[in-house]
Amino acid sequence: MKKSLVFVLLILCCSLLFSQGSSEVDLFKDHSHFALITDKSYSPIVKGSDIAVKEHYPYLQVDILRINNKFEAESMVLSAVGGNYDAILSYGESSSIVRNLAFEYSDIVFASISDTKSSSLSHNYTEFYYDYTPLSFLCGIGAYSLTDTRKIGLVAYSGDENADAFISGLKEMGGDISVEAYYIEENTDDETIKIICDILYRDGVDIIYTLINNRADIAIEKAREWGRYVIVGDGYYPLDSTVILSISKDMEKAVSLMIGKIKEGGNGGKSIGLGLKDSVLDLSWFINGESFINLDAAMKTKIIDARSILRRYRYEIKNGPQE
Repeated sequence: MKKSLVFVLLILCCSLLFSQGSSEVDLFKDHSHFALITDKSYSPIVKGSDIAVKEHYPYLQVDILRINNKFEAESMVLSAVGGNYDAILSYGESSSIVRNLAFEYSDIVFASISDTKSSSLSHNYTEFYYDYTPLSFLCGIGAYSLTDTRKIGLVAYSGDENADAFISGLKEMGGDISVEAYYIEENTDDETIKIICDILYRDGVDIIYTLINNRADIAIEKAREWGRYVIVGDGYYPLDSTVILSISKDMEKAVSLMIGKIKEGGNGGKSIGLGLKDSVLDLSWFINGESFINLDAAMKTKIIDARSILRRYRYEIKNGPQE
């Protein structure tokens, strides 16, 4: 009798554990109806992504919900929560809200694309983040190849691992470069960043590498004042005789990859890096156009030579060492 009772209890415990474990897995079933919340300014990108996804998943319905600004984001996400969607995805101002609400609505699948990797994720949320690290390494190689003064400036947010990758790229080419690094916080005011750039250029730096998101324009403005250069390490800025190297994003491909991976399922609680190997991020170097023609011959040669070096390293990072 005791043995049979123990056996029954064991069966009940196993059933309970199985049902608890499978509830999370069941969230990532074969989805067919998504909400994609995005900024109105990204509409052409999202539309292109939607077309690309439907070529691979013809029975997948994606409702694109557009917001005008970040103040509309939370109400739009909450509206989608009540909309009986299989998954709620986001790109733009609503991304951080989606990440946080995933903890409250644990029975709904969420995903978003962000510029940085988060430290804590809900089991029902998948984060797709831009992995700039390989390209930061390449930017270091580019900076080494382009500097005349052998002094490079670095302006980055505290704790940004891309700053270390950039310095590794410099060291890859040799140890004869002086790096002056300033690490700031996200709430650092614009005037302080201007002062930092002035200090760097006054100290003989001819290239500043920026890792300050959408505030690289401050360093660009200062570079123009001093007649120096900027490399933008965390986003695309139009290239000219001041911005000589920048990271370009294929946002349409990033959104398509997010939709496709959530459609396939099984990614809950994970951070998935999108970068050079996915062809979501790449380098844009200044090589064409009227501004390039007007550069002095020495700088033109440096840029052309740097591009050749970067192409080789880029190929090896993406495809493995050349035989």
